Amino acid sequence: MAMEVLLRRNIEGVGEVGEIVKVKNGYARNFLLPQGFAAVVSSESLRRVAQDRKAEDVRQARLAEERAEIAERLANVKLTIEARAGEDGHLYGSVGPRQVLAAFYEEGYKFVERHLRFETVRELGQYEATVILGADKQVDVPVWVVQDAADAVSMAEEAARRAEEEAAAEAGEGGDALPSVDDPLDE
Repeated sequence: MAMEVLLRRNIEGVGEVGEIVKVKNGYARNFLLPQGFAAVVSSESLRRVAQDRKAEDVRQARLAEERAEIAERLANVKLTIEARAGEDGHLYGSVGPRQVLAAFYEEGYKFVERHLRFETVRELGQYEATVILGADKQVDVPVWVVQDAADAVSMAEEAARRAEEEAAAEAGEGGDALPSVDDPLDE
C-alpha cells in the first residue's frame, strides 16, 4: 500500500522538494518522516514548501562546494594496491571495489561502495576508479595494481635459486654430476 507525502528535501530516485509523491508506508513511516525528509500532506506542510526550497537550495550549494573541494583534492591522488601475482602478472586473486575503498581510506577518504565504479581486475597494471561525488560530479582516480613487495622478494629469491641450480647443472654436464639430494623432482 502506498502513502502520499510532501518532500521537504531532494531525495535521489524519489523526487524534489515540494513534490507530492507516493511511497511505501514503511519507507515513509520508518525513514522519510522521522528524518524530516518528508511531511504528511496538509495545508500547513504545503505552506512550508517555499521555506523548504530555500533551505534545500542552501544545503545543495554547500554540498556543491564540498564536492568541488573533494574533487580538487582527488585530482592529485594516485592509489597503489599491492597484490600477490605470478611471474606472468596474473593475480592469484583479484582486486575489486573493496580493496580500492580500503586504499582510499588509507589516504584519508571515506567513500561507500555505491560512490565508486571499479571493475574487478585480475592482472597487474594501471586502471581507473571513478568516484561519484554527486549526480553532476565524477572524478577518475588512477589505481596501480602492483606486485606485493614480500611476494616479489620471495619470487626473486626463488628465481635466483633456480638460476644457481641451472648454472651448477650446466657446469656439471661434462662429468658425472650427481643429482641433488633434496630435489623434489628426483623422487
